[in-house]
Amino acid sequence: MIRSVRVTLTVWYIGILMLILIIFGWAVYSQVAKSWARDIDDALISKVDGIIEAVFAFHEVEKPAPEDQEDEEKFSRLIVQWSDETRVFENIHPIRLFDRTGHFLAASKSFDPIDAKLTEDILQKMSHGKATYQTFDLPSNRFRVLTYPAIEDGKLQYIIQVAAPLEQMDDSLWRLRLWFGWLIPLALASAGAGGLFLARIVLRPVDSMTRQAQKISAEHLSLRIDEPKTGDELSRLATTFNDMLERLDRAFKRLRQFSAAASHELRTPLTVMKGELEIALRKPRSAPEYAETLRAHLETLNEMQATVEQLLTLARSETGKDVIEWSPVELGGLVRQTADALKTVAGKKGVEVEILIKQPVQVYGERNLLSRLISNLLDNAIKHTPSGKGIRIKLNRQGDRASLVVQDEGSGISAEEQAKIFDRFFSNNPSASPGSTGIGLGLCRWIAEVHQGQIDVSSRLGEGASFTVYLPLAHP
Repeated sequence: MIRSVRVTLTVWYIGILMLILIIFGWAVYSQVAKSWARDIDDALISKVDGIIEAVFAFHEVEKPAPEDQEDEEKFSRLIVQWSDETRVFENIHPIRLFDRTGHFLAASKSFDPIDAKLTEDILQKMSHGKATYQTFDLPSNRFRVLTYPAIEDGKLQYIIQVAAPLEQMDDSLWRLRLWFGWLIPLALASAGAGGLFLARIVLRPVDSMTRQAQKISAEHLSLRIDEPKTGDELSRLATTFNDMLERLDRAFKRLRQFSAAASHELRTPLTVMKGELEIALRKPRSAPEYAETLRAHLETLNEMQATVEQLLTLARSETGKDVIEWSPVELGGLVRQTADALKTVAGKKGVEVEILIKQPVQVYGERNLLSRLISNLLDNAIKHTPSGKGIRIKLNRQGDRASLVVQDEGSGISAEEQAKIFDRFFSNNPSASPGSTGIGLGLCRWIAEVHQGQIDVSSRLGEGASFTVYLPLAHP
C-alpha cells in the first residue's frame, strides 16, 4: 500500500474537521431544538394565561351570589356559558376545560384527535398546583399538550388543557438535519481537496529534496540539496541534511586518503624488506652480515611503526577535543627532550640542531600530542635540510601565547605549496622516502588547533622554511 505524508496529513485533517463539524452540528441542532421547544412551551403558557384572564373577567361580570361560588355545578354552568358566549372553542387552537374533579366541561373540535386523558397522577399534580407537559405522536402530526391548574384563593377551580402542533418545528428540524446532512460532507470534500492541494504545495520542497537525494551516492557526495529560503522546518531539514553530507564527504575523503597513504607508505618498506630478505637468503652469510640486515629491517620497522602511529593518531583526531587528556606541560623541557632524541638522526646527516630557550614556558594540553607536534616539525626540518646546514629551535613568550619556531636551511617551499602543505596526506616531494608523506604536517596543524593554537609557515625557495606554532599559556 503506497503511503504518502500528504495523504496522511489530509486524512487526519479531514478526520479532525469531521469530528469538529459533527460536534458543532450536534450542538447547534440541540440548541435550536431546545429553543423551539421552549418557545412552544412559553406560547402554551401565554395561551393558558389568556384563558384564565378571560374566565376571570367573565366571572366578575356575572358576579354570582356568594353562596353560589362554592356550588360546583353552578360554576361549571358558568364556564359553559362563557364558552358559548365567547365562542372560544370555535377557533383552531386545541383547548379543553375540566372541572376540579376532572369532569369534562368543554373543548374545541381540534382537540378531539388528541388522547390527553386526565390520569390519577395528573389530577394529583393539579391539586398541588403543578402544570404538566406531554407530547403525543399522531399519525399525521405531533402535539405538545399543557395541562394547567387554574388556582384562585389557593384552591383549584378548574383545569385547562391547551395543545400546540409540532409540525412546523419538526419540519424545520428535519430541514436543519438535511442541511447538515449534505453541507458537512460537502465541507469535508472541499476541505479535503484544499488540504491535499495545500499539502502538495507545502511538501513540494520535500519531493525536490527526495529527487536530489536519490542522485547522491558515494561517488557523488559533493552534490548538495537546494535549501528552501523559508526559514521553516523544511529549510532546517535541508540545512541539516547538507551538513550531514558535508561530514560524510569529508569522512569518505579521509577514508580514501587514509587507505591510499597507508597502502603507499606500508607497501614501499615492505617491498624493501622483502627484497633484502630474499637477497640475504640466497646464500649463507656471516653473523655480522645477518646482524646488519636485521638492523636495517629494524630501522625500517621503526619507520613503519611511526607511520602507523601517525595514521592512527590522525584517525583519532576526527573524534574531536574530547580525546585530549589535559594537563600542564612545561614546553621547554619537552622541546629539549624531543630534540635530544632526534639529534642522532640529525648528526648522521650532518645537520646541526640549535635550541634557544630563554625562559620556562608552560602550556596546557596533552604531553604525547605536543611531543608528536615537535617531533614532526623537527623530523620534517631534518629531512629537508642538506648536510652542513643547521636547524634552529626557538621558544619564547609573546603576550599570553607561547611561540615555538622551527627554522631550517633547506630548499624552501613555494607559495603554491604553502597553501596546501598542512593538508592531510599532502607531500611536496612525492618521490621522497617513506617518511615524507605529508601526514606529519597535517597532524601538526590538528594538534595545534585542538590546543586552541595555530601553526604558520614562512618560506622562500632556496632560503629554507620557518614553522611557527602559537599555543596559549597555562595560567595558574
